[in-house]
Amino acid sequence: MRFRPHGILAAIVAVAFIQPLGAQSDSHPMGCTAVNWPDLQVSDPAYPDAMDLDRALTNHGFIVQCIAPSKMTGLFEGLTGAALYRTNQGSFDALFLLKPQNFDTLQILERREGGRYLYFFAGHPKPWPANLIDASSPVYFIRNVNRLIVVHDRELATRLGSILTGR
Repeated sequence: MRFRPHGILAAIVAVAFIQPLGAQSDSHPMGCTAVNWPDLQVSDPAYPDAMDLDRALTNHGFIVQCIAPSKMTGLFEGLTGAALYRTNQGSFDALFLLKPQNFDTLQILERREGGRYLYFFAGHPKPWPANLIDASSPVYFIRNVNRLIVVHDRELATRLGSILTGR
């Protein structure tokens, strides 16, 4: 049998056409459907930032199963949006500001009331007046570039913090 390079090349091109390179990082098959969450749409203003975070997580061994719109979108003035991530290591919210803005001067205040953890905010970005986080367990916050990551699991917060801040 004679070697025919154009046959192999045609097979590679066909596979690349059917399954474009990099397509796996932009899709999360069955992840959102499995938990009955809507997928974050390309038209969502937070989408570019959400995909940047998706790539950063994937590069550090996370398997991102779903990225959905977050209910935290209106927590602060000036947010481009927020996304809810479901990964193989847990779920969390990520809030995004327009670059080069950041959450560095945001003050996060915690108060305990009757076994509840209440979180209030001051500083920049300006929180909407009625917003607070009321949780049954501690909430962890990670500031990174133009992102504020909100996590309810200590181990996940530690892992995300080390990945995103390089510590």
